[in-house]
Amino acid sequence: MAKASLPADLVPVIVVNLDEAGEYRALLDPDAAQQLVDLRWAALRAGRLLGRRVKVSTTQAVDTGSAPVVARVTFASGHGSTIPRQRQPE
Repeated sequence: MAKASLPADLVPVIVVNLDEAGEYRALLDPDAAQQLVDLRWAALRAGRLLGRRVKVSTTQAVDTGSAPVVARVTFASGHGSTIPRQRQPE
């Protein structure tokens, strides 16, 4: 599991972990919202490189004061397109 600071280039790290283990986990600082934004962006980019949809889920410990947030990146269920369908005209 990664430490609270994320690697500078997170995309290849996520690609390798998804490819080898099927998931990537990181501990995030609950006060650093930008870390979650960066992780989500990198996860989406990694999914595009692998040609699969990904899901980013987070959990938080019971003590919300200084406890880290655990973020988990996995492959999304289903094999649909990453771009939602547009509504069909009626």
